[in-house]
Amino acid sequence: MKLVLALAALAPASAFVAPQASAPAAGALRADASSMDGILAPVGFFDPLGLSKSASEETLNWYRAAEIKHGRVAMAAFLGCVVTGLGGHFPGAIDLQGDSFASVGTGQLLEFWDKTPAAGRLQIISTVGAIEYVFESQQPHYLRGGTPGAVRLTRGVAPWHEEAGGPGYDPMAKYDAATRKTKRDMELQNGRLAMLGMASFVAASKIPGSVPVLAGLGFAGDYAGALPSNPLPSSFFM
Repeated sequence: MKLVLALAALAPASAFVAPQASAPAAGALRADASSMDGILAPVGFFDPLGLSKSASEETLNWYRAAEIKHGRVAMAAFLGCVVTGLGGHFPGAIDLQGDSFASVGTGQLLEFWDKTPAAGRLQIISTVGAIEYVFESQQPHYLRGGTPGAVRLTRGVAPWHEEAGGPGYDPMAKYDAATRKTKRDMELQNGRLAMLGMASFVAASKIPGSVPVLAGLGFAGDYAGALPSNPLPSSFFM
């Protein structure tokens, strides 16, 4: 499960090319950010920097897609941290020398990535890149009519765009519109909380006393490895 943590420590999971966040050109379609999913009590609409005021619909969709992807990775990573913290590990060996996942996973939280063989790290990075390429290649793209966060599982349009005229798989077809919205809000809120949790883990691992609660759980803040700035191995060979 600690391999999941490595995914969260890699380069951001957002789209390869971000649209400009500057003020849209005259006539550009604007979206009402105050009516988007994920706006719930008691916080309500939260945009202290006013980023949505000058954003086009395309930019807002890019923000939302990035938030969903980061949130999903963070939720998986946080779960992996909890499971491995309780002593759970993948069975078998992590390398050709026969080292087990359990032996590599001992020590500080972020040290697992540094102990992972270089070839293994490159495999993980390549897999993340391949998944991102497939996601960004979907048509319609989420910046041009597609749904941010919707992953196409079949040929044609994105899963819940079957009404657009192509084949698709809708895993939420059994739910009505109100239930869908509730589940989307739940995913966004859980993802936001998980991102805060993973950021706390990283901060507590690198900065002594930055997260007092975690300091009491063994996070000394003395990690000196390359994460999170540089996930690449120093050598591309075993």
